[in-house]
Amino acid sequence: MILNFGVPVKELALESAKDSNLINETIESAKYRIHKIKLSLEDQEELLTIDAIKTKYWNIEKNGRTILLLFEKHNDECKQKVGVLITQATYGRYLTCYSHVKEFIKTEYKADDLPVTEINRRFYERFELFLKKKKMCAHNTTIKYIRNFNKITRIAVEHGWIQKSPYRDIGYRLEDVDKPYLTKNELRIIEEKDIKMKRIALTRDMFLIGCYTGLSFSDIKDLESENIQTGVDGKLWIIKSRKKTGIVSKIPLLSVPHRIIRKYKNMQGINGSASLLPILSNQKMNAYLKEIADICEINKVLTTHTARRTFATTVMLHNGVSMEAVSKMLGHTSLFMTRKYAKTDEYYISKETERIRELF
Repeated sequence: MILNFGVPVKELALESAKDSNLINETIESAKYRIHKIKLSLEDQEELLTIDAIKTKYWNIEKNGRTILLLFEKHNDECKQKVGVLITQATYGRYLTCYSHVKEFIKTEYKADDLPVTEINRRFYERFELFLKKKKMCAHNTTIKYIRNFNKITRIAVEHGWIQKSPYRDIGYRLEDVDKPYLTKNELRIIEEKDIKMKRIALTRDMFLIGCYTGLSFSDIKDLESENIQTGVDGKLWIIKSRKKTGIVSKIPLLSVPHRIIRKYKNMQGINGSASLLPILSNQKMNAYLKEIADICEINKVLTTHTARRTFATTVMLHNGVSMEAVSKMLGHTSLFMTRKYAKTDEYYISKETERIRELF
């Protein structure tokens, strides 16, 4: 076909079009692959038809070796491991990642699926851009989704379907984010604030449980009466396996969480569960914590995870408890992980060097 006064149609996006370079690269790549398939069919003296080329192009003849099919199989296997080898939260992240990958392939490749042989550096870079630009994911969230997807890539490598994962070559790194924790004064303000609204008061109490035990949201939610036991010192402790890792945390039960547990004693087993506390959903908790920050005039983003960091830093480290002991209570496997929670800030350094001031 001849248009535009005798100029042949180039079948490429106009330079002025949005993402024209990316579109044209994709078109040229597709043309190159189709040409190679055509030559291969001719060399093998196979019938050259549109269907034959399509089958080769999408790699359907190789036992369904496509990205989404492989991801679906992986997630089906993960579902069987929930509660045994992995947590529900981990399984949920893989489901979300699958959803993002599916939308990415549909949006960027205009396809329902792709052969695993399409997994290359370009795929990773485009997926990263999609997550940040289209899904509005922060850098660290993006990297975590890419790590989830890389599990699928590693499976393809193990099967010999692709040579290697591009992940290491690209060098993805999480950014060191300074996450907030409450100071002793801020913690006292939240404790003493007179809150009339029941949902906000309940959220505050559950948040304080986290601040004085270091338990994660999921572990507070699963806390049962049998987890309150008499420790080696004859006093009450919380002894519980962490839902995320299965590691047993042993935490002295301080007066504030003990008082809150007694306060909600009559609400145990709400909705037929064996839970010790009537905790709300994580989504609602985080939403209401924003209201608490406003009410208490605390200029920090409060989440259920802020409580765990407050326990590690303000409640324990600032009061002379060693990093090793904090690590045991948090249920961590290494001090490296604990240092992300327990911040050795100016207050801690000041207390640690008090004796040095006296000497010199």
